Amino acid sequence: MNQLTLELVVNVLLALGAVFSYFYVGATMPESSNLELGAEQWPQGILILLLIALSWNICQIIRKNRAADIAFNFKLLAEGAATFVKSKLFIAMALVVVMAFVINTLGFFLVSFFFLGAYGYLLGERRIWKLIVFPIIITFLLYAGFSVFLSVMLPRGTVPFLRNFSLFIESLVRF
Repeated sequence: MNQLTLELVVNVLLALGAVFSYFYVGATMPESSNLELGAEQWPQGILILLLIALSWNICQIIRKNRAADIAFNFKLLAEGAATFVKSKLFIAMALVVVMAFVINTLGFFLVSFFFLGAYGYLLGERRIWKLIVFPIIITFLLYAGFSVFLSVMLPRGTVPFLRNFSLFIESLVRF
């Protein structure tokens, strides 16, 4: 598949997501007074900058396609999308999405451990001891960094026994 075609599609999808996010933030955040920058205006400002950058990038991609005399081809796009879905990059992105959806329910410790183990396996590590030991170490380092040093409350989970497990681990790790 033509790399420029895939880049164009990804940029358009990102732009659509940014437009949705802009209006979502405006609709869900409380409106601030006219004399201050409120909580809704900062993300909207960043999204406007993102839209400007994406528009510039889309124009550059179209210009490169025209210069190289490359036409947009849906058949090649479909073949490339099928290849992309089978790639390690897509699997890694899917892992992050799954982690984002289950972390509040299952808790930081369990989800981070399994996420890091799965990611290590995806990157090519096949030694079981490394896929167990290093995720445990990294999970505790992340917990210490965010919860202890930065005072960020990490999700404990809503499933009772997982929440109790998180509370137990937190009681062991307090500094």
